[in-house]
Amino acid sequence: MARESRPKSIAVIPDGNRRYAKKHGLPLEVAYAKGFQKVNSVLEWAFEEKVRRMSFWALSFENFKKRSSLELRVLFGLMREKMNEALHAPEFKERDVRIKFFGRVDLLPKTIQELVKEIEEKTGERSEFELQVGIAYSGQEEIIRASTMIAQELAAGRVSEEQLQRMPANNFYKYLYTSFEPDMVIRTGGVHRLSGFLPFQSAYSEYYFSPKLWPEFSKKDFQKSVWEYENAQRRFGK
Repeated sequence: MARESRPKSIAVIPDGNRRYAKKHGLPLEVAYAKGFQKVNSVLEWAFEEKVRRMSFWALSFENFKKRSSLELRVLFGLMREKMNEALHAPEFKERDVRIKFFGRVDLLPKTIQELVKEIEEKTGERSEFELQVGIAYSGQEEIIRASTMIAQELAAGRVSEEQLQRMPANNFYKYLYTSFEPDMVIRTGGVHRLSGFLPFQSAYSEYYFSPKLWPEFSKKDFQKSVWEYENAQRRFGK
């Protein structure tokens, strides 16, 4: 029987900004600006659909390492602008939005790190809606980091082999950057893979792959993804 409830938590891989710039002959910074603006639109649509948690992959760890310094400057400049807006956005306060960041935040420019800390502190007591943003994030790096932490605890005697063997999945989350478990993962840009986004957390997520480039993703596309979720059969291994 089809699942009737709507998704309460959605993760998004907003792919296609660079291809959008090439397709329309636009400077990369213009395409990225449109992409950041699209995040605001998707949040509005999520509010309308009664979604309670959203996660966006703003920058992968691999892209952080491989993209040119010029492109990273453009991205970080837009991030600073949007993060400053989020700090003072009345609609976020009215909707009781808590904002969290995950990934290798320690590798980011100091100005970004300071904004991350300020936003998390300012919104930390809010609880009606949660917005998570992955920056310099890689699921493989996250799991390797978690495994290293567990090995260190084992070597120090803080956890035993027997305890590790009995460790349920929900206890493993304390070693990860985020325990966000999306009901659905949306990826735009016509690519049908996760590319390392929340691999552990999305084990039982529904996936929706849109052919639209991220700046072209529309409200109708978002509503279609919700409709497909509503009509999916979710068995959770049963």
